[in-house]
Amino acid sequence: MNFFSTIVDKITKLLGGFLVVLMWLIVTTVVWQVFTRFFTDSPSTFTDELSRYLLIWIGVLGGAYTYSLKRHLAIELLITKVKNKNALNITISLMVIAFSSLVLIYGGSSVVMRTLQFNQVSPTLSLFGSNLPMGYIYLAAPISGVLINIFAINDILKYSHDICTSRKS
Repeated sequence: MNFFSTIVDKITKLLGGFLVVLMWLIVTTVVWQVFTRFFTDSPSTFTDELSRYLLIWIGVLGGAYTYSLKRHLAIELLITKVKNKNALNITISLMVIAFSSLVLIYGGSSVVMRTLQFNQVSPTLSLFGSNLPMGYIYLAAPISGVLINIFAINDILKYSHDICTSRKS
């Protein structure tokens, strides 16, 4: 196992732990929302919005985490039908890098920059006394894109190594 692979494994574990924390936060938020709605006379105002934003982060970062674990259904189905699996895996990883670079990193960064530039803020969530800029919510996309690219580069290195070692033997 090389140095890059070790770092990627640590990133995957940290990402998994972060997603667990986000899942606990969303469960707690939704339970609090239900409690305040049905058992008090004043429903919580921020929990509905917070749970939506947490769901965005869980969904987008969860996609990166799922990719790192090789649990993507389409990739698994395609690989079972091909003889040269390592070459196909490299091709798939290159396509994933192209997609995540264009859509998640470039597109996501554009959305983040635009919403920050136009001062779009969350209606009810505040951060340090002022409403939370929506650009922070949308940061999930470029962060996920960078993580997916790291995981795909790691895959390319692994499959390239496998091709080289299979040719030597």
